[in-house]
Amino acid sequence: MLSPYNIFYSFKKFTGFYLVTFALAACGSPEPSNTTTPPPTHTSPQETIFVQTQPVSIQDTSIPVQVIGQVSSATSFNLSFRTGGFIDEILVDEGDRVSEGQRLAKLNQRETEALLLRAEAMFAQSMREMNRIQNLYNDSAATQQQLDNQQTVVDVSRAELELARFNAEKSEIIAPQDGIILRKMTEINEQVRQGDAVFTMGTRGNEATVVLAGVSDRHIYRLKTGDTALFSSSAYPNKQFEGKVTRIPSQANNRTGVFDIEITLNGSAHELKNGFILRGSILPQTTEPLIAIPIAALVEADGNAVWMYTPDASGQSANRIRVQPVHIANEHFYVRSEDLNGITRIITRGSAYVRPGSAINISEETVR
Repeated sequence: MLSPYNIFYSFKKFTGFYLVTFALAACGSPEPSNTTTPPPTHTSPQETIFVQTQPVSIQDTSIPVQVIGQVSSATSFNLSFRTGGFIDEILVDEGDRVSEGQRLAKLNQRETEALLLRAEAMFAQSMREMNRIQNLYNDSAATQQQLDNQQTVVDVSRAELELARFNAEKSEIIAPQDGIILRKMTEINEQVRQGDAVFTMGTRGNEATVVLAGVSDRHIYRLKTGDTALFSSSAYPNKQFEGKVTRIPSQANNRTGVFDIEITLNGSAHELKNGFILRGSILPQTTEPLIAIPIAALVEADGNAVWMYTPDASGQSANRIRVQPVHIANEHFYVRSEDLNGITRIITRGSAYVRPGSAINISEETVR
């Protein structure tokens, strides 16, 4: 593949040779003192550079989305605490196999224990007040409404006590069955809310193999279910694994900020183990109208942008323009049509020797 940097390097060698030659000539033996060089009477005409051009054409192009994913199984689910708090212990890591009933993580119980003690005290107080009002009611010193109101207070405090006991018991995550930890979303001392996913756990039988991958909002809008994906694994360097996008979430993960999509691999992927990391690309069905420009037209790179030359309206002079590629493949880079702003041709061959305003002669062998 022709690299723009090879073009730059060749051009620099060419330019450097003549700069060195000029410097050596300047450092040669001086002219005799009685000899003077007459001033030039005119400037030499600008050298004309022969170039070839290519017409600009818009093509509907599908830009691949590069992803890194983790092998999972179709049977996977999130595990979370049933109450919020700060994580005190995480006892497993990604890729670990776990057994049913195994403790996986635990919250700091200081808060839950304090809430439990408070709920117990509030319930005990409500019962004492209930007994007092009941005695007054028996002596006709309290009304039925006062008795009913206190009964409501007792019922509420009892419910809060049951909730506090439940939260104290559920401040741990226990593996519901045998499986493997596919993803760990949090670390020790992080605060989680009730229901926040802490682990993704999967089981592996004869079901389909899937890849879970995160996609940013910059690319998610271009993906649809059914898009083809190709992956490679360092464990099987000479093999590609093909699949289809089967699930696209409606919102991003609130912790990572990316969209966790699911790609189901074909049946030939059963040799992949849960937890394997795959690299690949998704080819969207959605296309964009883009302009393909040969790498040979590139003369300079500047961050995310590149520079190239186009003929002016007369076709006898070169203009330098800056564009921002959105994709590079097959010895071409692709730009959006608005970047060219109505330009119809670009200089390809000979562009390395052109400068802004250079006189050019377009060869009849122009690429069509």
